[in-house]
Amino acid sequence: MGKANVERDSEAAPGSILVLVSSTQRRGAEVFGEHLTGALQQGGRQVLLLALHRSDAMAEIAANSLFSVSEIDGISGLKVGVVRRLRAAIREAKPALVLAGGGATLKYSVAALAGMGKARPALIYSSIGEPEFWATSLWRKRMMSALLARTSLVTAVSQATADQLVRSFGVSPARIRVAHPGVPEDFLDIRHEKRDPGPLNVLYLGSMSNEKNPLSAVAAVGMMESPASLRMVGGGPLLEAVEKTAGSAGFPIEVLGPFEDVRDHLRWADVLILTSKTEGLPGVILEASAAGVPVVAYGVGGVQEAIEDGVTGFITVPGDEEQMGRALDRLAGDEALRLSMAEAGKMRVKSHFLLSQALDRYVDALDGFLPT
Repeated sequence: MGKANVERDSEAAPGSILVLVSSTQRRGAEVFGEHLTGALQQGGRQVLLLALHRSDAMAEIAANSLFSVSEIDGISGLKVGVVRRLRAAIREAKPALVLAGGGATLKYSVAALAGMGKARPALIYSSIGEPEFWATSLWRKRMMSALLARTSLVTAVSQATADQLVRSFGVSPARIRVAHPGVPEDFLDIRHEKRDPGPLNVLYLGSMSNEKNPLSAVAAVGMMESPASLRMVGGGPLLEAVEKTAGSAGFPIEVLGPFEDVRDHLRWADVLILTSKTEGLPGVILEASAAGVPVVAYGVGGVQEAIEDGVTGFITVPGDEEQMGRALDRLAGDEALRLSMAEAGKMRVKSHFLLSQALDRYVDALDGFLPT
């Protein structure tokens, strides 16, 4: 293994835990891996946070990486060099447990652990999305089922995710633990900008990608009868298409590109809109609710576990832009309802969706597998 590529802040030790993420980019699974590493370390456990490759993104998690930006062009497919280097890292660290977060980490972990015999650590996989959405063919479904069969336990970000793992991939319910995510407590302290009454400030916060469906957000706001202003924050392959569509829309749209911190945008927003085609349990909904921003979202995946329909926001039929527009109109015309939903959202997060609670749930889910 190229030691120059695995810059170690702290050495793992026998009986330790290796937390594996796809990259160092500050995204949902990676950020949770960083938080989990910190929580496990505070509990007195030896933990190494490792990424398959280094990202060139400005915002990165504090993880060691197997490959630098210049060494490897992504991790799609199954690259033999990545498998070999990961296997070498596991043999060197000698962890009792590998915690893999994200689809790429599962395939590389299973391949790296193959043939290790008695030295093979237990493998626990964290499923953070909707596996049925991504297994688009019979071959993919069979491959995913075979990979999942090699795990000791699967944690699911939502009950919807867990149900799909059982229904379509043959995972026994006894081998699944549902562990809802959470948000940092300081999101509860976000205070909204004071402004004169005006158009409804609608916020889209997420990747400009096909599965996040940003053009549907533009269409839904365009269906509104009430005046509205749409702010779209995020980067991705559809960014140019979104910018082009925004230029011809009949209402104000800001397209701001990638972001590092969502807090300023949540201070601006009256409502968050989520038009995804698939979701595990969207962290952005929890962030908005904690900040006192009602959410209008398509009812996919674990959305129904994140929003209490009619109380903290509205859940609409996936792809029904007209229905979403009507829900936004209802919020635009009823400030008291927005305030009521804002308070209910904060209370919901306080009771179940804080990061400290999420970490406790995850550690509890691993009970019996964590080394002592």
